[in-house]
Amino acid sequence: MKNIILFLLLLVVAPFFAMAQQKNISGTVKDVNGVLPGASVSEKGVPTNGVIADANGRFKLALKGSSHTLIVKLIGFSAQEVDIAGRDAVDVVLQSSTQGIDEVVVVGFNTAKRITSTGAVSAITGAEIRNVPTANVQNALMGKLPGFVSQQRSGQPGKDASDFFIRGVSSLNSDGNKPLIIVDDIEYSYDQLQQINVNEIESISILKDASTTAIYGIKGANGVLVVATRRGKVGLPQVNLRVESGQQSPVKTPRFLNSYDAATLVNEAYKNDGLAPKFTAQDLELFKTGADPYGHPDINWYDAVFKKHAYQANTNVDISGGTEAVKYFISGGFLTQNGLVKDFSDPRNEVNTNYFFRRYNFRSNLDMRATKTLTMRLNLTTRFGDINQPRSANVVSEVYNFEKIHPYSAPLMNPNGSYAYAVDTKDALPTLNARLANGGYSRTKRTDFDVLYDITQQLDFLTKGLSLTGRVAYGGIEQYARNLFREAEPPSYYYNPADQSYTLDPRGNYRLQKYRVTGNTDLYSRNVNTQAFLSYNRIFGDHTFNALALYNRQSYTSKADIPANFRGFSFKAGYNYKQKYLLDFNGAYNGSDRFQAKKRNGFFPAVGVGWSISEEPFFKRNNSFVSLLKVRGSYGVVGSDVTSGNRYLYRQEYINGGGYSFGENDTQSGSIYEGDLGNMNVSWEKAKKADVGIDVNLFKDKLSFTVDYFHDIRFDQLVRKGSVPNMIGIGYSPTNVARTSNQGFDGQINYRGNIRQVNFNTSLVFQYFKNKVLFKDEAQPAYPWLRQTGLPIDQPFGYTFIGFYTPEDVQKIQANTHDKPATPLSEYPIQAGDLKYKDINGDGIIDNNDQGPIGKPNLASTVLGLTLGANYKGFSINLLFQGSFGYSFSVVGTGIETFQSQFQPIHQQRWTPENADKAQFPRLTSNPTTVNSARTYMSDFWLIDARYVRLKTLDLGYQLPSRWLPGRLNNARVYLSAYNLFTWTNYDKYQQDPEVASNSAGDAYINQRVINLGLQISFK
Repeated sequence: MKNIILFLLLLVVAPFFAMAQQKNISGTVKDVNGVLPGASVSEKGVPTNGVIADANGRFKLALKGSSHTLIVKLIGFSAQEVDIAGRDAVDVVLQSSTQGIDEVVVVGFNTAKRITSTGAVSAITGAEIRNVPTANVQNALMGKLPGFVSQQRSGQPGKDASDFFIRGVSSLNSDGNKPLIIVDDIEYSYDQLQQINVNEIESISILKDASTTAIYGIKGANGVLVVATRRGKVGLPQVNLRVESGQQSPVKTPRFLNSYDAATLVNEAYKNDGLAPKFTAQDLELFKTGADPYGHPDINWYDAVFKKHAYQANTNVDISGGTEAVKYFISGGFLTQNGLVKDFSDPRNEVNTNYFFRRYNFRSNLDMRATKTLTMRLNLTTRFGDINQPRSANVVSEVYNFEKIHPYSAPLMNPNGSYAYAVDTKDALPTLNARLANGGYSRTKRTDFDVLYDITQQLDFLTKGLSLTGRVAYGGIEQYARNLFREAEPPSYYYNPADQSYTLDPRGNYRLQKYRVTGNTDLYSRNVNTQAFLSYNRIFGDHTFNALALYNRQSYTSKADIPANFRGFSFKAGYNYKQKYLLDFNGAYNGSDRFQAKKRNGFFPAVGVGWSISEEPFFKRNNSFVSLLKVRGSYGVVGSDVTSGNRYLYRQEYINGGGYSFGENDTQSGSIYEGDLGNMNVSWEKAKKADVGIDVNLFKDKLSFTVDYFHDIRFDQLVRKGSVPNMIGIGYSPTNVARTSNQGFDGQINYRGNIRQVNFNTSLVFQYFKNKVLFKDEAQPAYPWLRQTGLPIDQPFGYTFIGFYTPEDVQKIQANTHDKPATPLSEYPIQAGDLKYKDINGDGIIDNNDQGPIGKPNLASTVLGLTLGANYKGFSINLLFQGSFGYSFSVVGTGIETFQSQFQPIHQQRWTPENADKAQFPRLTSNPTTVNSARTYMSDFWLIDARYVRLKTLDLGYQLPSRWLPGRLNNARVYLSAYNLFTWTNYDKYQQDPEVASNSAGDAYINQRVINLGLQISFK
């Protein structure tokens, strides 16, 4: 009996012991922007034991196994294993990912899974670039997307957006290489893209091959950048607030020589030119000691005008949520960027003459379900922007310009507080600080307003999977300019310390004039786009079909111009068998009104095929560690209608000209002159695009890589025929004559893993392209090395540097010996220390016939991006190293040449008889047109084969544990972010950012380094 009672007690008590041994774990799933609902949380080793995170990202799970590890998965994010040993609550922070086999990317008018896509597509999520402290989304993409290459030419607030290309350039038309930009299925311009707030972006894709761009037809030749904005999700209202502020500073601060060193070099140059020295020994001594700051000033005008740092701030707030009937995402933001110019203004004037940029963004995205089969989408977006800059002054250019100001020209202010002027220069202008204080400003105010409305009706009553969508979009831009200025320069005086006298500047302005205000409309445009399309998606057992038929019409009006119209049809059809054999057909029949009716429309087809080898039974049996192995290829024809010339290339134009005077009374009569000749036979440019790629995922998607090889032929390019002589006396329209090729490869390698509680990820993005001019209708050159055909697009030409002329060379030239070196035809005799160039044609004369290809084009042909990231508990760090290689640039004029540029350290390495073997610069001369001029005689001496590596972005953050958060807060993160933090280059000749435009003065507003501190909170 006792045994029976004991047995019954054990039966009753045992479950309680079991429950006591069972462990419960709870937590919250997040990313860097807040909580993530819908994530699956399962126990490692017990795959059937799992739950789904609720609308607040929270979960609770009773553990059954002994692994002490959770596996957390969510589409769009990398799966993560979480060690929970010794813990009963965890915060899981997921990292964005676009490399899983089920990840979805946005393509033309549709989406595609990575496992079934046959096209070349690169994508990232908005979360990956949301904390980059830059005003423009395109600035954050270099090194993140294979196939994307950009150059940031300026750091000026409001004008610092990068130029960007997809897989380099293929057209001889500079504007004809710009990619098509699509935001929520509607075309945007470059200007509109740089106005978008990154906080609004859900994902960005670039479409690179014909199978993904053919659906855009005549606009798809340069690739397509597709932006999808964020949308609401079912759940309680989620409010996110991000506040950040930081400091900007130049990535490279130019160094100029002081007055003593500059004056010493001026005397040397005058001596070389056979002139008397400008400065006496006493002058030099006073410059050196600084004993006479007003008579012998020493002003570094860069330091005098520019601050070390400028303020930047960004604030964003958004709210999202909804029900099955209505989902919403509403976002507002404010960005401010200040300029680096010091404040010289009179407080009573209340006139801001500094650079600055202010931007205000608002977006409302609504998704509505009217019935079970009828859905609607309404997007409202508006953006306001103000860009301010000093009136009629490129401040960086003036600081560089030796002809405008010297370090010894004038003091910053005279002893009595009056303004000084540059008494020793041709224009004798008041000093730059005086003109900045009183010159006024130029300000542009811009407003963008976009509306998109579409409605989708499911047509399952006809056949399952069929739907009809109608869409209309409106985009309006208004930009106005306001100029506040004084027509005369401010009063300025020359102070003579010898007698303490003041002499008014030559203009004789005794007092400040009143400000004048003018204004004008820079841009007033309207863009209306209507679309209607049928979509079909259906699965029949192992067979999956999808199709799309689209009608698209666009009308763009600028000011009072006649609307520019685009119209066409597009189609897409896809099939896959068991996600194993993949086939896609894409195409478009469309055109624009730039061409005459018979040449207006074209057909642009493409086909893509793929084979997922990893889905084959024989492969699955033997390779459990390979989750994706897919080969794919595509081929097609796409077009471009972008070129220079008249808007209507087929039409002869007549243009109103200036007035003519007839008779004795000087009566003015208007004139009309003949414009470019029309060409009835021109049509769009065409591109044949071929692509072969491979996608691989290994070790449960921990390691993945994608590699593509591409080969494009761009033909029928619209260029002006070089073989037509100028003697015809009139302009003529572009003709379809040029042909180029572009080939290369790009790809991405990703690896993610964990060591205990440290999760890490790394990504290597790489790309290489090489283009070539196959045919260009050019005038027959005198020598074959002058021909551009067969060389890269935008290949620079110039002379070949072979050293400096030596004293022995000069003696031979003066004696006219038979072995004298070749010299240029110039009124200025060659001197020792001048640049010597190769006489390619051997005629003894250096002239245009001795020029040839030098260096490389200005666009990097090789781009690398290395992302390193890790997180431990709430701590996270992400770094992006970006490098560009295989390009050249030069700087001319005020950027480097003596007596045009301020004297720089490189000028101290000039040729002298004592320094002949180590010289890095030619002899000094005050003459700007000798053989030593980069502007007059461009050569590979001035051209640098450059490369650089940047620490492009840094994000260091800490996500506070949920248990620390009070009230309704469910997420809080503090972070330090940086942009352009460090740069390593291979040159020191130029004091320039490596992305400077080639063959320029290098006087653009210098690119900025930004260090930023931010706080991000979310609550429900």
